[in-house]
Amino acid sequence: MAKKLLERYKRDGDFRFLHDAVSGHFAHCLTADLDFQKSGEINRISLAAKWCPSLDSSFDLVTLLCESIAKRVFPRDRFPEYEGVEEAPYAYRVRDRLRKDALVPL
Repeated sequence: MAKKLLERYKRDGDFRFLHDAVSGHFAHCLTADLDFQKSGEINRISLAAKWCPSLDSSFDLVTLLCESIAKRVFPRDRFPEYEGVEEAPYAYRVRDRLRKDALVPL
């Protein structure tokens, strides 16, 4: 399934736009929510963590949205611990970090 998704992502500009827009929106909301949590403004936290696809759910396995969201929330250029890490381990680490640092606490 993921292979089909990657092929469609490469060849279909509309699908790529939609996928990027959805993952970008979730990433923006989750990043803002983490900032609100750190500053104590818990009344401003959105429901993005609740509606974000669950890691390894059937929906995530088909869309790979969690990986895309995680890479946007924890990009390599802002988190030096990911510099020099190959793509597969990086994807696994940020997906796990998304779950532990964002989805569960929020």
